[in-house]
Amino acid sequence: MDNNLKCEATKCVYNMNRLCSAKEIEVQGEDTMGGRFTFCGTFEERGIGNMVSEMGNMNLRAEIKQLFSDEQEMDPMVGCNARNCIYNQDAHCHAEHVNIVSEIAETAAQTECQTFYPR
Repeated sequence: MDNNLKCEATKCVYNMNRLCSAKEIEVQGEDTMGGRFTFCGTFEERGIGNMVSEMGNMNLRAEIKQLFSDEQEMDPMVGCNARNCIYNQDAHCHAEHVNIVSEIAETAAQTECQTFYPR
């Protein structure tokens, strides 16, 4: 599923020029009815330790392709547990575009899925 994910959480270890280099992310939100109570559960603060520990979820092939392409190559699968979002189908996001926000985020809870729309 191509979600055209854009990420403004620039302090995240997976953020590469506002694109996400993770193979998959998990949007959290459970029973929320508002987007500000959603967050990217995959967020990890940028640092050497997290870069090493998160290597298993990095899409290195797409990162390398992205360096040489004008097209968006990095497009992780987006899992979602925000049950009240209209885009959530069987715990996966089916939105055409996904936007994770918060340039100042230093923790997952400080991010937000701006694409969330209540059922």
